[in-house]
Amino acid sequence: MAKIEKRKVWMALIMVPPILFLIGWGPSEVLHLMVVFATFLGLREYYRLVLPQSKWIEHFAGIGLGLMLSLFLSFGDSRELSPFLFLVLILLSIFFMVTSKDLASTISKISITLFGILYVGFLLAYVSLIRNLADGRLWVLFLVATIWAGDISALLSGSFLGKHKLYPKISPNKTVEGLGGAIVGSIIIAFLFAWVFLPYLEKGHCLFLAIGLGILGQFGDFTESMLKRSAQVKDSGTLIPGHGGMLDRLDSFLFSAPFLHYSLLYLFKEAP
Repeated sequence: MAKIEKRKVWMALIMVPPILFLIGWGPSEVLHLMVVFATFLGLREYYRLVLPQSKWIEHFAGIGLGLMLSLFLSFGDSRELSPFLFLVLILLSIFFMVTSKDLASTISKISITLFGILYVGFLLAYVSLIRNLADGRLWVLFLVATIWAGDISALLSGSFLGKHKLYPKISPNKTVEGLGGAIVGSIIIAFLFAWVFLPYLEKGHCLFLAIGLGILGQFGDFTESMLKRSAQVKDSGTLIPGHGGMLDRLDSFLFSAPFLHYSLLYLFKEAP
């Protein structure tokens, strides 16, 4: 256990600085490409989890359409999303009607594949949409800092104070104390970040964003735990030594990024 924890720390020290540098000082196109690449890795892990017996071509269909959606949202016009999603659904339906042998299998695979496209490709693309807003690079850093603070605080408070299980059927290690720690940690870092980089953010708005991100970050973790539980695996993959797969690193952002995006549009009345 100690060896694994040490490896986690070293991998974090190696990976975090360049990621923060690219987000904070790189052009928006670099972040968009990072999101698209992370989407590819996340979708690949998702389909291996939920459709382990399917042919590679069926995985490829979901990954390909998910990447198209991610590219469209990151580099295109998000206001034209509805016709694009309609096209994705049509292409997906045609593909599985041609490749599947029975109706029940077709409906099941379409549902599972479409969920993956939306769960990873659609939700993660909101990181790119945040980057496209005014002060977008700062808001992406705000998102990352707040979510990471929540995750670390949840781990520490759950380890040292955790006594009351939150939902043991899905994630036996998650506790009420861990959730509370995530919210407190998110609030502290959100206020510190806003004080230094976002002085125009009102205290009430900062508190609202921090609590929402803290809760939704943990909800994202629970959602991925449910997928892993159904697949009877501990991690979504082995991509990052000591940290599991890409989905294990992205799960906290999948619901929190859309929340932050729409909250900012509402708070600052910015057109999408």
